[in-house]
Amino acid sequence: MRDKTWRVGVLFSETGVTGAIERTQRAATLQAIREINDDGGIGGRLIEPICHDPASKPAQYRELALKLCDEDRVNVVFGCHMSSTRKATLPIIEARGALLFYPTLYEGFEYSRHCIYTGAAPNQNSVQLVDYLTRHYGKRVFLVGSNYVYPYESNRIIADLFLREGGSIADEMYVPLDLEKAHIVKIMDRIQASKPDVIYSTIVGAGILPFLTAFHEAGFSAETLPTASQSTSEADFAQLPPHIAAGHITAAPFFSTIDRPQVRDFVTKYQKANGADTFPTAPAEAAYFQVHLFAAALKKAGSTSLNTLLPALADIEFDAPQGMVRIDPATNHTHLWPRVAKIDVDGRYTVVYEPTERVAPDPYMLRYRPDRNTPETNLATA
Repeated sequence: MRDKTWRVGVLFSETGVTGAIERTQRAATLQAIREINDDGGIGGRLIEPICHDPASKPAQYRELALKLCDEDRVNVVFGCHMSSTRKATLPIIEARGALLFYPTLYEGFEYSRHCIYTGAAPNQNSVQLVDYLTRHYGKRVFLVGSNYVYPYESNRIIADLFLREGGSIADEMYVPLDLEKAHIVKIMDRIQASKPDVIYSTIVGAGILPFLTAFHEAGFSAETLPTASQSTSEADFAQLPPHIAAGHITAAPFFSTIDRPQVRDFVTKYQKANGADTFPTAPAEAAYFQVHLFAAALKKAGSTSLNTLLPALADIEFDAPQGMVRIDPATNHTHLWPRVAKIDVDGRYTVVYEPTERVAPDPYMLRYRPDRNTPETNLATA
């Protein structure tokens, strides 16, 4: 069987604190594999996914990456969500000469020859988000996040961008991944005391829902004091009543409400497989298109070995739901389409910032600043 299929690893959690968002990434990965296999596979061989559930625990990602490489004998792995899980997995991938496709926005400032980063780098979401927030809400930001690497680094970047715009940091705090009521009460008290114009949240996983619910119950209005978050997705907002979700803001390259035929096709197939009331997230869209990029490169290279796949990937473009994407061979990051959106009263995303051209990755933020002369279309005001 191994000689008749292309075996790949799929390492997304179905359980644990980030299980809800990672299930969307797993579903989108398998959707892309089905599409490729239904079209005859690659070179007459089907893609065979080997799936494991790391349960949102970094140590289990590491152990399962070992299993995929050493026992399942795969050279390519699609997976990881939190940066802590990517950092636990990458040393194994690198030591085994394998390749990880990582489909989640992250804090940037990283490069590995053995990783393809298909989620947004900070210059492809944070810059656009801060530019929108300071234009429409104000320049005094409250930073709150979960206690691990991505929130600290993302908040550092957001803080710097606000300061560059003449803004200030009202307060900054971090809470455990397993968020408890006492932590939420403390957040609300400090928001009340610091009187920010906007809140930037890097709370992830199961803590998102109780945080946003408590925010509403504390009497804060998202229309005048919104939370802006890049770690809150359709999978999270779908679990909230629309009156609680409305007014909050996020930035991402993909939203299921984008008016493109590719989006409608992607969403229709996703809902057919996963339920009519489900919506693919931005990390799911990246998980989807990265499989297609891999398949196109594999068709050209004829091998899953790193030394043949990487040069082939450099020549590939794919018309993803968000728009045409491609990998930058200098950084292993992806050219993407940054957007900003607000939740409406029906619980759906309304895009309020739309780029007219895709943005090259700048993971080390060498050229970043909210450039008011960058071509854009402002589709709505606050």
